Order: sequence, then structure tokens, then C-alpha cells
Amino acid sequence: MPIDSQHKDYDKYAPIWKRIKDITELENLGEYLIKLNPHDDSDDNRIRNEQYQKRAVFYPIAQHMANGLHSQLFSKEPELVVPSTLEYLLTNADGMGNSIYQQSQMVAYDIIRMSRAGLYVSFPKTDGGVSVADMEMGNFFATIHRFAPDQIINWQKTNRGSRSLLSRVIIQDKEQVFDDDEYEPEYRDIIKEFALSDDVFAERTWRRMKLEGGKEEWMPGEWHIPLDGNGNPWNEIPFTFIGSSNNDAQVDTPLLDGMVRMNIGHYRNSADYEDSVWFAGQAQPWMSGVTQTHIDMMKENKMYVGSRNLIGVPAGETFGFASAPHNPLVGEAMLKKVELMVMMGASLMTQSGRERKEVEVLGEQQVQHSALSLISQNLSEAYTKAIEWCGRFMRTETTEAFYKTTTDFAFHKWSSDELREMSAGFVAGSIPPVDYFNWLKKVELTSHDKTLEEFMQEVNTTESSVDLGE
Repeated sequence: MPIDSQHKDYDKYAPIWKRIKDITELENLGEYLIKLNPHDDSDDNRIRNEQYQKRAVFYPIAQHMANGLHSQLFSKEPELVVPSTLEYLLTNADGMGNSIYQQSQMVAYDIIRMSRAGLYVSFPKTDGGVSVADMEMGNFFATIHRFAPDQIINWQKTNRGSRSLLSRVIIQDKEQVFDDDEYEPEYRDIIKEFALSDDVFAERTWRRMKLEGGKEEWMPGEWHIPLDGNGNPWNEIPFTFIGSSNNDAQVDTPLLDGMVRMNIGHYRNSADYEDSVWFAGQAQPWMSGVTQTHIDMMKENKMYVGSRNLIGVPAGETFGFASAPHNPLVGEAMLKKVELMVMMGASLMTQSGRERKEVEVLGEQQVQHSALSLISQNLSEAYTKAIEWCGRFMRTETTEAFYKTTTDFAFHKWSSDELREMSAGFVAGSIPPVDYFNWLKKVELTSHDKTLEEFMQEVNTTESSVDLGE
């Protein structure tokens, strides 16, 4: 089996993760609109499709919902308790200048959207031992690395007594290399392999090499056996999955997938709606009883539609405008999907109608809090585990150390009915963008650091160039 072979669950979920990333990151939007008359390869049909897709307006509702969940999760600063040896995590947890807080926010965004992420703890390769002084001076320290779900292409498990452990993890990654230009690096694909054999953890990196005839093939590097701070090999892979349900290797179904699918449907309705508005808004002038002689006479006297000149018609005939009848179905379908998306989001994060009895609302809150609370708990558990692994590399006791994100969310500030009304009003145009943005900030459904200009840029971002596959 080649090193780039993919786990069957990866093959199943990779298209779903791509769809979620595209819709929440406003990328490749044109791929999700349906081509009109797909069997017609004429220039006229190509131009019609280009205009059809350019007129479509994408409303980033799933993105706003993901941002709202994310804002709730970090509405309070996470708690971090570490010994002095690991305080560097406050400023540089990954070796690239990202603090544990910054990194955990990026990881949380992946979990909220795709229900999966991975953390791996490593220590720099050295020729010999590393002294405590070297570590205290910051010359060598353990780092925490995050991996998105689409980077983790394969994994295997093994049983050790009653425990199920990861025995192999395959990661797609990139490395920065400088060839001819020292100022502009290139990024080349690599594969990282983490393996556990005979209770000893080892790692190696695979790179693509050109063979004779120009063919490329993945070639493995040397195995490296990391040692902990006491010089002992690891009996586990310092890697953990993080999911929306739990932190085992099984892939959790993305919580946001239903909303993303609905957002795509809304986008397609928008394309039809804008196309029908354009079509119905183009009045077609018509004239009965016209002959070529009359047409020539009109040209000679410069009579044309839109001028102040009188247009004459043959005796007994009529001049008028034809327009398409009003069709409310597409607009209604759009508003219905907004309501459904808001209901989906509310099921993850809000209390329902305030008119219910207090005991009913409290009971429903427990259910609705569960999805985001589980993400918070899983994130906290994974980072606490990563801190423990860092301590093992750094010869530091971490019994009392932990990382914890809040599970006390500010749902009392708004109801699902209010969210539905505000979102529907914003999409329909009855609520101005500035009022909707200020409301999102007020109820903590968007970052307090975000500006109105940034918000409007997100709203106005649509696919301007579309590949129709010609």
C-alpha cells in the first residue's frame, strides 16, 4: 500500500470538508451553481451562464453562524495553568510565534465547521542530550502542531490490553525550501509518518523524488526515534484527534454540513431569483401590424424606444411593452431556507422562545448547549493532553497543569426567534447591514474586534470569475 493511500473514512468525508471550507471561506463558489442547458456548448449559452452566475448573490449565512459559535466559545478567555518551564506556551506554542490561545482558536474553528482536527507534540532533533539550562534559555522546547482534517489522510489503531492506541498516523504537509531565490521560498509537498512499533514511537518524512524517465515517486527519509526528557523512547504517539463528539480516531459527522448544504441551496435560489429579476425587469417593446416599410420609415425619422420622439404605428395597430409576470416562488424559497438555517444554528447554540415555561426552557438549554459544550470540553481535554506531552519532553511535572475553554455561553442575550427575524430581515433587505452588524456585536455573535468594513467585505464577497468547464 503506497504511503499516500487514504483511509476509507477520509475518502468519505474529504468532499464534505471541502464543501464546508468553500462555503465558510467564500472560495470556489461558482462550483456550486448549476449550469443552465449543460448540453448546449454554444457561445450564446456560455455567455448566458456567465451572466447568470455573475448576477447571483451569495449570503454567507453558514460563515456567520460558524463565526457566532466561535465567538461564543471564546467569549471568555480560556484558563491556562502551567509550570514556569512551560510558560513559553503563552507566547509561542508552535515555534512560529502563535500562542496556545491563538492556536486553539484556529483549531476550534476547524472543529466547529468540520468536527475534526489533530494536535501533535514534537521536540527538535539534536545530536546529543539537551540540558535543563538549554531548555530554560529557550534554545530547545517542545512545540504543539495543529493539523486540519484534510491533512490527516490515514491512521491505524492497535490494542494494548484494554486500551486502543494509535499505531500509525499519516499527515500531508508542506515544507518551505529556498532554491534559486533566497527571498521567495517554495512550498513542497511532504508526508509525515508517525508509527508505533513494539511499543516504540518513531517518525519519518517522505518526499517526492524524480526517477529516471521523469517519473516521480514518494521516497522515505530515515526513521527518527524521539526521546523524552529522561532519554526514554515514547510508548505512544504524541498525537490526538479532536472531534465534536469525542477525541477518538473515528470521524465525527460535521455539525455544520446541513447548514452548508442549505446555504448552497439558498445560493442557487439567489441565482434564479436575480436571473428572473433581470429577465422580468427588461421590458420588451412590441408593435402590431408593422411592415418593413414602416420599419424603414421609423429609422429614417429616428424614432426609437426611450426617446422623446413620437413613435407612429400603422392605422388601427398598437404599440406597447411586454413584461414577465411576477413570480414570488424563488424569493419565498430563499426566505424559507434562511429560516431553516437559523433553526439549525439555534439547535446548536440557543435557547428557544422565551414565552415557554422556565422549566421547559432550562431543559431545552441543556440539550442545545450540548453541541458547543462538547466541542469546548474536547478542545480543553486535547490541549491538556498536549501540555502533558510537552512536560514529558521538557522534564516537567504537569499533574496540576490544564487548559480550559468556557462552557458558560451567553445564550440569554438572544432567542432563536430573534435570530431568525434579524437574519431573514437582513437577507430580505428590510434590516440595514449596519443595524444587523451592530446587533451581532451586541449579542456576541461576532468578534468585537471586527469592523463594519470587514463585515461588509465578507457580505459582498462573491465569485467574480467562474470556470464553467469549457
